[in-house]
Amino acid sequence: MPTLERSNPLPLYYQLKEVLKQQINAGHLAPHTAIPSEPELVAQYHVSRATVRQALTELVHEGLLYRQHGRGTFVCEPRVQQHTLSELTSFSEELRRRGKRPGGLLFVSELVRGSQTVREALRLTDEEQVIRLERLRTADDEPVGYEVAYLPYPRAAGVYQRAKEVADGSLYDLMASEGLVPYLAEYSFRGDAPTDREAELLRIASDEGGVRLECTTFDETGAPIAFTEGFYPSARYDFHVTLRVTK
Repeated sequence: MPTLERSNPLPLYYQLKEVLKQQINAGHLAPHTAIPSEPELVAQYHVSRATVRQALTELVHEGLLYRQHGRGTFVCEPRVQQHTLSELTSFSEELRRRGKRPGGLLFVSELVRGSQTVREALRLTDEEQVIRLERLRTADDEPVGYEVAYLPYPRAAGVYQRAKEVADGSLYDLMASEGLVPYLAEYSFRGDAPTDREAELLRIASDEGGVRLECTTFDETGAPIAFTEGFYPSARYDFHVTLRVTK
């Protein structure tokens, strides 16, 4: 059994957190199984209850553990991780790379005028409308993200007519088949809490943290062909971005 080193300059709570993290990552603590109780961890590692609580709280914030009131603390499902290095991939393709089965539900497919943010991102005139697609994204039937995508109409009229195909499929693939080939995407991320609707659809607590995303996708000519807003719970989905230094 791993032990904590009192002579180590690292705080005991941090050492305990790393021990538990290693056990989770190695599969010794399986997803949705309860970890030892606080008194058990206190006795096992000869630390204070405050030390145990701080270690567990940080693991909850990092998305490795979750708490259920009155039941205990449990191991989260491994998060889907999306890595980006000058390569544009669809959500569905990224899930398949991770050994997950992509899926989802299409809640809304409609023509709307769009907010000022959407209209500016897609460079629309006052007369043009946008296609609004509201979707829940899943991995192995587990909700991992909520997205609302906007496409310019009538340029994306073919996508609108086939909108039901994006329920559990790739929007990028459908766009490409209709002549709107994604070439470049610009992302922005920020930490946030879910809206009431997002929390309900994703089956998460209203105060659970996550990543709020905005993405504008362009074709090879530089014309914007999609604008997407999304929310991803931090306990279920990771984004990793690798940046190159240019001289």
